[in-house]
Amino acid sequence: MTRARAALAWALPSLALMLTCGRLGLIEPTETRYAEIAREMLAGDWLIPHLNGIPHFHKPPLSYWIGAAGMAAFGRNEFAVRLGAALAAGLILWCTARMAALRDGARGQILAPLLLASTALFFILSHQLASDIFLTAAVAGFYAAYLDPRTRRSLWPFVALAAGFMAKGPVVFILTIAPVLLASLWARDGAASRPLARVGGWIVFALLALPWYLFVLLQTRGLFTFFMRSQIWERYTTTVHQRGGPIYYFVLVILAGGLPWVVASLRGARAAAERRPGFERALLVTWIALPLLFFSFSGSKLPAYVLPVFPALALLAASELESPARGTTIATTAILFLLAAAVEIGAFLSQRVAPQPLGFWMAAHVATFFLAAAGVDAWRGGWVRSGALVFAALVVLLWTLRPLDLRLGSPRSLARILNEARRPGEPVVEYGAFNAGIPFYLGTTVPMVDVPRDLDLVDSAMRSRVLVASGELPRMTAARGRVWVVGEPGDVSRLGNALGLKAAHVAGWGKQSLNLLERAQVEPMSPTHR
Repeated sequence: MTRARAALAWALPSLALMLTCGRLGLIEPTETRYAEIAREMLAGDWLIPHLNGIPHFHKPPLSYWIGAAGMAAFGRNEFAVRLGAALAAGLILWCTARMAALRDGARGQILAPLLLASTALFFILSHQLASDIFLTAAVAGFYAAYLDPRTRRSLWPFVALAAGFMAKGPVVFILTIAPVLLASLWARDGAASRPLARVGGWIVFALLALPWYLFVLLQTRGLFTFFMRSQIWERYTTTVHQRGGPIYYFVLVILAGGLPWVVASLRGARAAAERRPGFERALLVTWIALPLLFFSFSGSKLPAYVLPVFPALALLAASELESPARGTTIATTAILFLLAAAVEIGAFLSQRVAPQPLGFWMAAHVATFFLAAAGVDAWRGGWVRSGALVFAALVVLLWTLRPLDLRLGSPRSLARILNEARRPGEPVVEYGAFNAGIPFYLGTTVPMVDVPRDLDLVDSAMRSRVLVASGELPRMTAARGRVWVVGEPGDVSRLGNALGLKAAHVAGWGKQSLNLLERAQVEPMSPTHR
């Protein structure tokens, strides 16, 4: 019975993540970019990633391959795009359960995956196609193999390293090899790091991880310099990618993204670090602390960067909640009740902005009830049921967000309007900024006007296919009667005036706007002006 409950603790959340992964439209900018690259791979080149017809080497191809495989099986839709991410999340939950069983026995094996599944940042990112969820799966797989004495000396840790390298490149070593070495030094256990010196393991890693890199480096002139300068040196040492933040940025991410179990995680980390811990306890601390320190000094910061440390946070939280301090129980209960109140307030404010359907209100109230019930169970020490209730509340909240996906950043509704209103042959262009969701939902690349793009690796013939000068728009309008433009309404209106065209805002919100350019109507002169 205990084994069945342990299996359900990770399997049921995994199934729920899979069944709900297509609920919202793809979110701009990150997820739509990955989805469009995957769509273009499926349509042609599986080795050279392309984004709207332009080679795009910002990430290795594992995420794109998985997204393309989902679409090959289930068509071009949100479920197919995100299915691989949901399956990766399920693998992370399974690895977390396995590591918890090694540390805390049957109860931890049940509690740890439930805590992770109901953690805010993990739940959100498990519903998005991006490299971070696959990197996290690789990192969790590495530690699940390395913490188990039966598999520590096997090839599985190196297979996981190769998967992480194909998901996001060399950063996988900061999340795996470096913490192992530091934990071995801290615990004064040199034998713990010896399996990393296995030559056969590194040969397996090289055979799995390096062929794609070698192929694209040989095929693309200047790519090595691009990798080293733009994707490693500039991304870490500068803010050229406009993703900066204060040095405490990721501390805030963990405090907010770790809700509602963050207090238990922090107290568990403190307990694990007391005195001189053994290798396994030290490794949980270095798994979190070393990447957190590394990313805090990076010039490029996004919340998803620290997702790979969240399995360790869940394991520490589960250890703490085995026998929680009174302060942990009080703080976690208070957080759950505050979250319940926040859901009610958020639903009320959404109604003030725009009327919401009855189903929205019912779902919001159900989520509030689940969170409040989770608070009651937490107060009574029923942590397993509390984790399950929080996860259920998150699933219900996801259900309420579908009418709001345009405001969340999805261009799905704009693409649907465009497909319905566009006449055969009418061109579509993007102006001023690139929205990767438009070519994805239209199923074709879209010409760009005055859109800044990275063109270091693009030849002149390719530029002419995907980049259009603004002066071409009057000719396109004259030939087809109308041109659809995705861009900010004010910018499109000014562009139309400058070109002598009539601009009209059709639909959208903020930067997610659909506009129409037509020939301006010339009014006939009155007799008195002839």
